[in-house]
Formats: sequence, C-alpha cells, structure tokens
Amino acid sequence: MSTQSILHRVDAEISTYIEQLAGFVRIPSISAGADQDAAGAIAQAADFLVEEFIRLGLSAEKVQVTAATNPLIVAHSTAFSAARPTVLIYGHYDVQGVDNPRSAWDVDPFAAVIEDGMLIGRGASDNKGPTFAHLKAVDAILSAAGELPVDLVFLIEGEEECGSKAIGQYIASGGLDSFKPIICTVISDTSMYGPDQPSLTLGLRGIVFTEATVYGPRQDVHSGLFGGIIHNPNHLLVQALSALFDEDGRIAVPAFYDDVRPLSEREQTLYRSLPVDEDGYRKTLGVTELIGEPQYSLLERRWTRPTLDVNFLSGGSPRTVIPAQAQAALSCRLVPDQDPGRIEAAIHDHLSAHLPAGTRLEFSGAHHAPPYYLDPDHPLVQPTLNALRSGFDIDPILSREGGSIPIVTDIEKNTGAPVLLVGLGQITDNWHGPNECFSLKDFHRGIRTSVALLHEIGSV
Repeated sequence: MSTQSILHRVDAEISTYIEQLAGFVRIPSISAGADQDAAGAIAQAADFLVEEFIRLGLSAEKVQVTAATNPLIVAHSTAFSAARPTVLIYGHYDVQGVDNPRSAWDVDPFAAVIEDGMLIGRGASDNKGPTFAHLKAVDAILSAAGELPVDLVFLIEGEEECGSKAIGQYIASGGLDSFKPIICTVISDTSMYGPDQPSLTLGLRGIVFTEATVYGPRQDVHSGLFGGIIHNPNHLLVQALSALFDEDGRIAVPAFYDDVRPLSEREQTLYRSLPVDEDGYRKTLGVTELIGEPQYSLLERRWTRPTLDVNFLSGGSPRTVIPAQAQAALSCRLVPDQDPGRIEAAIHDHLSAHLPAGTRLEFSGAHHAPPYYLDPDHPLVQPTLNALRSGFDIDPILSREGGSIPIVTDIEKNTGAPVLLVGLGQITDNWHGPNECFSLKDFHRGIRTSVALLHEIGSV
C-alpha cells in the first residue's frame, strides 16, 4: 500500500487519535511525586502504553530496572528481519508537576481541555503528544497496510523529568543489544523552529554543571566584632566568579574556547537566513537588550556558541553576619568538540586560582553530558526532510537547539547510529509552566510525518 493511502487513513482517523491522546494526558503521571497517588498515576500511564502497544500487535512490557525507579516501557516488533532496518523511537510518559503555582493555570492541568485548536494539559507537548504521534503512526500503518516498513523498538521512560536513572542503567547494561543493529533513533522531545516551520534539529549543546562552596569561619559570626580581620566567603566567591569573565563578558577560563569547532559556511549561511524577531525576544523575555558575542548572529549565539552561567548564589542571611560559607551553582552549555570533563576541570582550576592561599573550596553536585551533532550531509538527513515535507506539506528547515538532552548522546554512543531530532511542539507551548499546550494541527501533521519517515527509512 502506498504511503499516500496511509496518510489518508491518518486524516480520516485524526478525531479518534485526538480523543485517545486526551485520555493519555488526563493521567497525572508526575515523575518525581513521592506520594501514593503519584506512584499510582505513573503505573497507570505505563499500563496505558503497554495496552496500546499490545493492541497494535507489538510485544510490550514494563521493565522495572530497580525497585526505586519508575518503569521503562519497551515495545518492539514481534519478529525482526534482516531485510528491514531497525528504528528506535524514544519518548517519555512522565510529566512535570503543576504547583508553580497551580492557580496560574486557566484550566485543570489534567482535564485535557481543547480550546482554539490546542490541547491544554500538563505533558500535552512535553512529551506525551509527540510520543503518541509516533504510536498513532504505527497504528495507521498497521491498520491500512498490515505490516511495517521497518522493524521498530519503542523505548519510553518515566523519569525524564527527574534524572532518567532507569533508562541510563538499562542502556548501559546492554538492554538494547538484542535489537541491534539499529539504523537510527527518532526523538521528538525537541521543538519546531516555529509555527508552520517544521525542522530537523542537527545539534544540541552539551552541559557541565557544578556547585562550588567557599568556607570561612566555623560558624556565622558578628560582622561588627570580626569584620576586617577575616575573609568573608561571600566576597571571596563573588570575586572568584567575576574572574570567570573579562570586561567584555567573554569567558576568561583558560583554553575554554580552544576546542570549539568552527561553524561551517553552509550552516552559517543557513542560520543567518532564518527569520528572527529580536524585538519579539526582548518582549517575551522582558528585557531591554540582548547580549552575546557581536560577531555571531542571535541564532548562532543560542545554538552554536558555548556559554558559562552562574545559576545560583547563596551565603549568610539578611542579618549583619559574616557567613561560614558561600555557595554558587554554575553551568556551561557546550558545542561540538568541547569535552565536558576538561571544561569542568578548567573551571575548578580557574576558581581556585582566584582565591587567597589557604581558602577552603569544595566542588559537588557535578554532572555533564557531551554535545550532540548530526552532519547535514548524513544520508538520513534528506529522507527525514522528505518526511517532514510529506507530513506538513511545507518545506522544512535545518536547525539546532541550545538546550541539552543527555539521553541523546547516551543512545547515540550505545547504538553507534544517528539520532534524528524531529520536534513537533513549539517553544511557546509552556513546557514546565502553567497552561502547557500542544497544537492539534501539529499532532496531526506529526503523525503524518512519522508515517512518511518510517517509509523513507525503510527505503534507504
């Protein structure tokens, strides 16, 4: 059966698919909830997916990696053939909480209300809607054609919003080995470039996070009695942090930029050609100016340049004391060829070098992940763009994103195959915020894209 016939099937069944998605969103599967109700909702969402996959004729199970982790859903084709490539599809069924505050929501966050073509609810866009689009693509293909053009593995986790411990252990312990070789992984936990602007995301920035604590007296002491004769940890930490940047705001950590891969002329031309509303950015963010390296465009700064930010500062209290300690949290976003371990060590050394001899400085809470990058000349790029064009009936673009998704590089390293980041939501969908929403038009077009993509890959 032709791909076009299956796309017509999607168009005919979209109302049913929307009703099913709404039922999925109504499950309050908050990932980090410690109470019994939250645990019950996690189990309910996991069971919902298993039942959906089994109904489609796939093998599916809940994998309990450890007793303390939320179940991982693993579903796959019942029989694998050397004549068909194997595609891995990743998503997550857990969602963020809603107490931010809940009164900021215009509707019940788990009522799955539909207004003005948008499905409003926690998890609608992050990530239940995009994940469900791939599941419904499989539904449409099997209903219309009876067989899939590729062998499939779905890996859907319940802890993306609280650390991804289970899936990390599952992958590291060889959980995917029996499904290899895998030709690619498809992930829709990124966003489109904009409304009616479908895109394939070529890269994500990596991350380094660390916390620094500077210690002073053994306890908080009176600033009138002891000020002027001992170091104040607040002063020391602020001075050391200020040394991370030069007078122009450029990162002053030695060798920080040494390994940054230059942007190709092709990508530079591409990103500078994309429409950018800088006034819109300022209005949305509530700022009067946008900053950054002046020789790079706004999108290049957001997507392709490394950063270093102080995310948190704490020390003492609003009383007249010299605190016993001062703390800061820092993070970097890294770009291709930057090594997270090397950058973390350089930051530690730089901070240490800007503190007086004998100062006690400790680091904690470190975690990092490398950047991800897909060469625009990779042979799966064009088939993906073809699929987006079929799904949206719009010419797609190539883009990057400034955020980090550590599981992307974990999967790429384990499978040795590219990750295709096909975002279906928008950056305006209010992920993690009140009134999260997902365009039902994009849900529809996302299903069509997934159908076309599986057929494109099956023909490679």
